[in-house]
Amino acid sequence: VSFPLALWFLQPMPRRFFSASAFGGSLAVAVCTALVHLARAQSAKDGAPTQGVIWLSSPGDCILAAGTHSRVTWGAETLPKCQEICEKDRKCWAVDFSTYNSYPRCKLLIAPPAGATPKQAGISEATCSIKASQLSRYAFNGRLGSGAMGSHTPVARCMATFNMQAGDYNGCDFQGLKMSGTDFSKASGVGATFSFATLLGFQARESNLRGAMFERTEAQQSKFDFADMSDSMCIGANFRDASMEGVTLTNAKLADAHLDGAVLTKASLQNVDGEKASFRNADMTGADLRGARFTSASFEGAILFEADVTGASFKDADVTGTVWGFVTGFDTVDFTGAKGAPSPDAVACTQKAAPCNPFG
Repeated sequence: VSFPLALWFLQPMPRRFFSASAFGGSLAVAVCTALVHLARAQSAKDGAPTQGVIWLSSPGDCILAAGTHSRVTWGAETLPKCQEICEKDRKCWAVDFSTYNSYPRCKLLIAPPAGATPKQAGISEATCSIKASQLSRYAFNGRLGSGAMGSHTPVARCMATFNMQAGDYNGCDFQGLKMSGTDFSKASGVGATFSFATLLGFQARESNLRGAMFERTEAQQSKFDFADMSDSMCIGANFRDASMEGVTLTNAKLADAHLDGAVLTKASLQNVDGEKASFRNADMTGADLRGARFTSASFEGAILFEADVTGASFKDADVTGTVWGFVTGFDTVDFTGAKGAPSPDAVACTQKAAPCNPFG
């Protein structure tokens, strides 16, 4: 190895935040897999995906997460070869592949990266590729496009059309696409990416969208009735006036999401993270909110009649004008710092035959 190249290997990774504007547009590539096993790990120590791996990529070098490191491996002359080395390694969450003066470098990351830097002078084909999972996508700042499917993953072409009923779109990347009015009813999109997409009037009744990505998605007046969206990533998504009756959102990330005026009757929101989410005037009659966290969320005018709120937290939330009645587990709710907190005898509302407002 030449001396200049050795010095390049040793230089610290830049820590500049990467903005999606550096791309000049979406990197979405329509690829999908017949089956995807998403990682449900709570930390990098639990292990990275090794089956049905889908690679999401961004130009530039990976930005290492604080307190983590990477290791350089030799013999990988292309990005696919570098990914193949990482694919079956549970300790490998991402690869950083680049060439410098025609010398290939493959770095394996032991934790999901925090983002990617812009292309640097003297470096060509710099690519940061992560294994698609809820944990790794949540850690990455910036947009990601599908770079490749894992070498052991069956590949099929994903096509975004107006009629996608009952189709298999597991793992497909629809990031940034305009799919307003598309009929996705009864389709399977496990682990699919809809981040930054426009889904106005999107029809997804009875669809399987477990672990799907909906970050900053515009999905006003969409229909997700009886869909399975458990473990989905919906941070900053816009579901205003959406119809989501009976939807399953168990363990979903709803931080900063907008569900004002949405119909969530008999929906399952167990253990969701709804920090700073907005549910103003939403109808959540009969919804299951057990263990849900709604820190600093907005519930003005929302209807939670007959809801199960056992162990839920509305800490610092605004629950002014929220309608309750026949709720279950009311005495277990954390209303610390909540605006419009219930009166001491608010539990009596659960005994009434019609909705009541214990906050008035």
